[in-house]
Amino acid sequence: MTSILNKLFNSRLFNSSGALVVVLFLTLATATTTALPSIRASYRTYLSLGPGGIPHNFLGFVLQACLRPIARSDLRASTDNPSESVVDGERRYAPYGRRSFLSSSSSSSKEDTTIAIAAGGDGGGGGQGGGGGLPTRKGDRPAVPSFVAPQRQVSMQSTEGMVARMQGFLGGLAEVNSGVLEIGPSGLEGAWHTAVFLKREGAGEVPGYMGMAKREIVHVHSEGSSHVTVSLVDGEEAVRKGWAERHPLSGVRKLLPWSYVMVYAPRDDDEYEVWTRLVVAGCMFVSGGKEIKMVES
Repeated sequence: MTSILNKLFNSRLFNSSGALVVVLFLTLATATTTALPSIRASYRTYLSLGPGGIPHNFLGFVLQACLRPIARSDLRASTDNPSESVVDGERRYAPYGRRSFLSSSSSSSKEDTTIAIAAGGDGGGGGQGGGGGLPTRKGDRPAVPSFVAPQRQVSMQSTEGMVARMQGFLGGLAEVNSGVLEIGPSGLEGAWHTAVFLKREGAGEVPGYMGMAKREIVHVHSEGSSHVTVSLVDGEEAVRKGWAERHPLSGVRKLLPWSYVMVYAPRDDDEYEVWTRLVVAGCMFVSGGKEIKMVES
């Protein structure tokens, strides 16, 4: 190697312009060799998360990396979207953005129990507080890799039985509230994930703040985490109390709502109940305050 470098330095290539090319080449080669193990490990982690909304291959890995410059890192901040002024934010999410739709009713409510909307300040705890607030989640937050997509947790995951229970809840919720909701393949995560949507006909127009989520309100991932769009108030509370974190593209260039959050996988019945409340609250918010019947699952 030393003799090769000596010949290179003594050759005509290593003049004013050639020297720069050689130095750049050697620097790039060294950097690539050093970074390759890290890239390979990161790619293996990416694949281990399973399929999502972007290709489950090296192309998808590169695509999500290209989004990194515009992605946000304050995923666990409970404050208002710093990319929008308060006035713009209030206008975009009006009239229900600053209302809470969380109810004190538990997920054990019978099928014919209707969750009252928060309009008027009674049923949902109204505003930024009230009796319908969430408890603080116990323990640390789960580990979530820093990929822009897919967003998944790799610790504290749900059991297969819990995931099946969650999927059953979504199906039952759409069936009982068929005038407002419908179920189908996720547009954000792909056909291998089931999602609840604002019904295409009869449920009103899609709110402008939904961005590329369009009519999709909630979907569940294979490890038990889920994405749901809730009101600004409910999103802030869920993040602040340890139940959720935002997506790297939440509130970024209006691609996804600022209140589009990943709710952590339920580990027990109590956490499952909180999850059902957040799902129902999201359905109420996106539907414009319509009544949503809770189901038992």
